[in-house]
Amino acid sequence: MAYIDFISDTHNKTKRDYLKRVNEFPKAEAAKIAKKFDEQYWDGDRKYGYGGYKYDGRWKALAQKLVDKYNLTSSSKILDVGCGKGFLIYEISQLVPGIEVRGIDISSYAIHNCKPE
Repeated sequence: MAYIDFISDTHNKTKRDYLKRVNEFPKAEAAKIAKKFDEQYWDGDRKYGYGGYKYDGRWKALAQKLVDKYNLTSSSKILDVGCGKGFLIYEISQLVPGIEVRGIDISSYAIHNCKPE
């Protein structure tokens, strides 16, 4: 199967100095906290993870690419393994009314704090 890059357009939009941020705090210390995938990782200080992972619509363009590439319809079913707070499957469900979407994640915090829709 050919490699398809769906994510670079979204990821490369950041204006932050990513390398500066990840090098300001000892990576081993940050990893001890981040690997718990709890509140600190998702909504805590940026040095541990996302630093406030709120829904801002950034996944809509990616969702549209997936819908188009895989010809998703209302009879399609999606399982997002590692869905985090569910923002991508939310966008897919908005673009394709009636589609069945489900997500699972290692983080109970993310699941309990996902987008309510």
